[in-house]
This record gives sequence, C-alpha cells and structure tokens, in this order.
Amino acid sequence: MNIANIRYEQLIEKDYNVAKALLSYDVDVGENILRVLAEEPELFITAVIENKLVALAQVNEPAAQSYLTVFVDPSFRKQGIGSAMVKYAETKLLAGGTQLVRSSFRAGHPSSLTFSRKLGYDKYFSSALMQRTGAPFPLEELPVRQYTNVDYLASQSLYATAFHEMRVRVGCFPDSVIAQPSEKERKAWKKDVEDRFVYEINGEIVAYSHLSGNELSSISVRTDLQGLGIGRKFVMFLCNEIYQRGSANVDLWCVVGNNARNLYDSLGFKEKHIMEFMRKTL
Repeated sequence: MNIANIRYEQLIEKDYNVAKALLSYDVDVGENILRVLAEEPELFITAVIENKLVALAQVNEPAAQSYLTVFVDPSFRKQGIGSAMVKYAETKLLAGGTQLVRSSFRAGHPSSLTFSRKLGYDKYFSSALMQRTGAPFPLEELPVRQYTNVDYLASQSLYATAFHEMRVRVGCFPDSVIAQPSEKERKAWKKDVEDRFVYEINGEIVAYSHLSGNELSSISVRTDLQGLGIGRKFVMFLCNEIYQRGSANVDLWCVVGNNARNLYDSLGFKEKHIMEFMRKTL
C-alpha cells in the first residue's frame, strides 16, 4: 500500500458508520474521539487509500489555538499514515491562522507519546475523566437559576478568572491569561442557555456552570468566595439536573493537580482514565 496515494476527504454521511467501526477497533484510544464524532462529525477528515478508509482526524476550526488528533486503523499503523495525516491537517490549520495546536491521548500508551514527540509535540497538561453513578443528592432549594443573555459579562468574568487562577495554581500553563469577553462567545452561550446556570447570593452571580449532555463541562465559583461550600452545593444541584434529564451517569474532566479533585472525590466521582494533552507551535 503506497501512502503517496492517500486521498484526504471531508467525512461525509455515507462514511459515518465506517468511521465509527474504525474507532471501535481500539476502544481505549478511540473512545474520546468517538464522542466527538457523534456530536460534531463535521470536524472530521478521512484518509483513503485504494478506496479504503484507513485513518480519521479530528481537526477543529482554525483559531489562535486549535485541536488535532488522529486515529489510524490498527492494521495500517507504522506505515507513515498517521504522520502524513498530521502534517496535512497542520498545513490546513496554519493556513487558517492557527499558531498553537493541541492534541491528546489516553495515559498509559507509550507509543502515542513517542508518536507525538516525534512530530514536535511537547507535554502540556493531564486531565482525569471522572464519573458519578448513583442516586440524586438530597438537597434543599438553592438560589440557582437558568443563565440568560444579560448574565454574560458577569458570568464570563467569573468563569475566566477562576479558570486562569486554577491554571496558575496547577503550574502547567505558563502562558495562561484571563480570557476576555467577545460577542462571538456571547452568541454561542445564547444558543444553549438551557444548559447554563448561575448561582446567586444577594442578587449577585457567584458561580456559573455549563452542561453538555451528561457532562458537567464547566463549573466555576467566584475566587473570593471559594471554600465556602458554594461549589459543593452547585455540583450537587447540577448532578441532579443531569439525572432528571434521564442520564444515569454524570461525567466531568478535572485537570490533574486541581484542588477541586478533593470535592469530586467526596461527592462520589470515580476516575475512569487520564488523558495526556500535548502542544506544538506551528
């Protein structure tokens, strides 16, 4: 099989099930990519040789910092297909203005680490996927309400500051800055207001969160009010919300070294696995 004959194509609907089956060949490596494939198939590019789909790449939209990960059919590995596909995707991202590219793989796979480093990617940070399975929490009524568009500036400031300070404490993010508000982000948040919540005290927003399916994708408490139990109550409320929507499990990601891990452990979350994140400057 000659890799010089690779055709790169945007994933189309007729190839979706083929791509899904490809990822099932290596569950440990393909599980997280499979989640994205189900939700955002438009992000995927395929590598085809002699009319056979041999690899798949998740390539997020070009931005100052974008995301790229590649999955090669196990029976076609060690032939240069993965390297060729990464280089193709990096070229597309660079042309779109991307300066930094992130990638990730499940911890415990030395070959993935070697592959990433060979292509110029350096260790960035690690994050644990945690999951809670169990009964809803007994909980009194809380001052939590659904987010609205007029909450954007207060919520964004709280969220951006809390996550920046967490990254500084962890120590793996030397170039972390407080993200600034933008009209693009405001519009994105408005599209799924039903999945965003705020916690108020005396009419002021003191905590903010976003849900994505059964995942608690972000939760932040105003930095001067952390350690007072607000985060614990808010997490319990959000878990109950996810259960009420019909999910048996609640998932979340916790950066390794984040003190919030103690809270999640105490609420019954269990670590499923750790993902290693790598980064490269184009």
